[in-house]
Amino acid sequence: MLDLLKRGTEESFGLIERELRCGLWSWNLRTDEMHWSRGYHDLLGIEPGKVAPSFAAILQVTHPDDRGAQAEVERVIQKASTIRRKFRVIRRGGNIAWIYCQIIVFVDPKGAAEKAIGVCTDITAREDQLNRLRIADERYRALIKAAGAVVWIAKSDGRIHEVVNCDHGSQIVASESGWLQLVHPDDQEKMLRVCAAASREKRGYDVVHRFLQADGTFKWRRSTGQPLLDDAGNIKEWLGISVDLDRDTARAGTHRVTGAQIRAARGLVRWSVKDLAHAAGITRATIRRLEEADGAPPHNDPALAAIEAAFASAGVEFLFREAGKPGVRPR
Repeated sequence: MLDLLKRGTEESFGLIERELRCGLWSWNLRTDEMHWSRGYHDLLGIEPGKVAPSFAAILQVTHPDDRGAQAEVERVIQKASTIRRKFRVIRRGGNIAWIYCQIIVFVDPKGAAEKAIGVCTDITAREDQLNRLRIADERYRALIKAAGAVVWIAKSDGRIHEVVNCDHGSQIVASESGWLQLVHPDDQEKMLRVCAAASREKRGYDVVHRFLQADGTFKWRRSTGQPLLDDAGNIKEWLGISVDLDRDTARAGTHRVTGAQIRAARGLVRWSVKDLAHAAGITRATIRRLEEADGAPPHNDPALAAIEAAFASAGVEFLFREAGKPGVRPR
């Protein structure tokens, strides 16, 4: 009857080890005798009976890069310390597995270490997932840097608590209004108005503004924010990206304004042909002639400078990208 109970206990314990992917070992520090459970044999990838259980045998299958740290375990055990370690083992066929082990040391009445028990678990799946997350994060940050973008995360009330790829990142996080102080004074009211409306209506926003650089100059940026909502429809946090518009644009001085740009600029400020003619001091016929073609005129028409100046006074800037079509934007 006792044999049946013992066999049943061993079978149950083995089942638990297989399901939890764990194993145990015990080590008599006085006799240097070691015992491994079947589960621990499986963790190391060693068939029971093939190798005499020992710490040296564990080091034999330990990944070369982890052997130095593992070798320290024996020394630390002698100091009767509780130890937590994770290390890699190389199993049959070259498969690499991560093992997490917590070692409990027992001492005699005099305080000398006499026995250690290791409770070990296969954490390969967790480590693989963490590695994938690390790689994804590295790629994400490299992409942001390559694009010259700034990514930020803010609390539901708009306080930014994480910034990626920004010279002023720590300043923005440290101060509740740090980000606003870095916006050009002429654009601050617009930024506050746009952000407040988006928060009130629980929607995203898109705004063009000037932002202070590390060298003290201002650059045009396009900032887009999107709220993340909980199940009840309340804002949990904000995720945003700010792109450097000056990175891929140039001033109109070396390019001729196109007809499509003039039409787009009129739409931006809601000017009619008559309004533009009055602001630029040229005839409506000239404007219609320039707008007939999407492209730039074959020669530098003197009227183009007057048109550009009129739109500049109205807060509109013409853009000429290195790649892609020319465009317009608010100053």
